[in-house]
Amino acid sequence: MRIHHPGCPKKTCLTIAARVSAKDWKDLKLGTAVGIELQNYIRHSLTDYDELLRSKMMTRDEAWAYIAPQVAETLRTWRKPGVKLRLVRHGGKRTLN
Repeated sequence: MRIHHPGCPKKTCLTIAARVSAKDWKDLKLGTAVGIELQNYIRHSLTDYDELLRSKMMTRDEAWAYIAPQVAETLRTWRKPGVKLRLVRHGGKRTLN
């Protein structure tokens, strides 16, 4: 998560890790499982998807299509690092700054 989605909030990373760990993903690779849980988390926690379904304003497919750009944008944002670190040499040793 921290490598592929460095902009993802730490609390969200922990939530996703717990969700992935709690399920039997059969033959899916870890990255696929993480991707599925990330999209599920974003859809249900950061969009109006559930409200659209509850209000019966849209079908499941319509609601999914409506919020899909928000999910994609959130994932795109999380792929960007939140903080940039650089290596600096101090007396022959490398440290993060």
